Amino acid sequence: MKVILTSNTSWSLWNFRLGLMRALKEKGFEVWAVAPYDEFSENLKKEFKYYEIKNLDRKGTNPLRDLKLLMEYIRIYRKIKPNLVINFTIKPNIYSSIACGFLGIKCISVITGLGYVYVKGGVLQVITNLLYKVALSFNKKVVFQNEEDGNIFINKGIINPNKSVLIKGSGVDTKFFSPEFCKNINKEKDKFIFLMVSRLLWDKGVREFVEAGKKLKEKYPFVELWLLGPLDRGNPSAIPEEKLREWEGIIKYLGETKDVRPYVCQADCVVLPSYYREGIPRSLLEAMAMEKPIITTDTPGCRDVVRDGVNGFMVKARDFMSLYDAMERMIKLDAEKRLKMGKEGRKLVLEEFDEKIIIEKYLAIIESVLGGGIDGVSPNILHRKLCNKPLDNKTG
Repeated sequence: MKVILTSNTSWSLWNFRLGLMRALKEKGFEVWAVAPYDEFSENLKKEFKYYEIKNLDRKGTNPLRDLKLLMEYIRIYRKIKPNLVINFTIKPNIYSSIACGFLGIKCISVITGLGYVYVKGGVLQVITNLLYKVALSFNKKVVFQNEEDGNIFINKGIINPNKSVLIKGSGVDTKFFSPEFCKNINKEKDKFIFLMVSRLLWDKGVREFVEAGKKLKEKYPFVELWLLGPLDRGNPSAIPEEKLREWEGIIKYLGETKDVRPYVCQADCVVLPSYYREGIPRSLLEAMAMEKPIITTDTPGCRDVVRDGVNGFMVKARDFMSLYDAMERMIKLDAEKRLKMGKEGRKLVLEEFDEKIIIEKYLAIIESVLGGGIDGVSPNILHRKLCNKPLDNKTG
């Protein structure tokens, strides 16, 4: 059987879906990656079948370009003839789903967060909701990474509640992201480092991070603020490069990296003051897996990974003073308390967000959609995997 995973970048498939793709391959599937070409496409080609999609402009709003994308998906799927397509990110969720509906191919879409459109609202959100309603009608299941996003789609009538499935995040490889990695890295003991790992978008709370940090450094000169992540040129919420030059002396911009672990090891606390509509923030899960305390906002997705006062602190969104207060509290904690917070964070990841747990849930959904096409798993076993309880025989 053939299964396609499609996303708006090869980078996202390699970094977030690799475990699932390998698990499907081990189950005997012919696994295809369909995504625009980037530096990670060659990595995908070494392990899986790969097909480059050329008309996917992830930030564009040109309807003619999107129509070309739809037709391209139809051509690709006619050629590959998959048994199942799994869509990630907004444009594949919409246009790949419609292509699957046109061709009678089973598909699943994964809503990894509602993003910029749902932060800004307006006409674009209305259009997006309409497109989603049409596209997701062709899906067998729609996966949400947090409960609030699923409720929005259900309450607005975008999807049938019976299609909705909650799977928290994409999972974290807890062997790769482990505190053991930090044993060989010397930490600078005379500094207290707050690390933010994110694309450079206003909606991610970068302004609040800088403003809180500026005030903090006036009182605590030994504090450093590190910002790690790519400039997201073309994104309406992108931070211009000149802003980084203005912030020199307040933050240390580290650029991009393929491996965040050495920077996480150096950090005393990892911060994400996002008001972007996250799914489940991967950067926080990776930090937690490496036993780092976190500070994040009381917003969908972010609040799912923090237990206030246990593995970190939760703050108000768009409020740099709330962030400042939490960062100061973190500085004032003794090292033993921060260490305990870090261990509680890793414990939470192991219990709820470990990649093995997440992949098992995805495989259960795929099995149900394909009618037991992997291991012949019954609906009752599927329900126990997803909900940790058997089906009610009265309700089905």
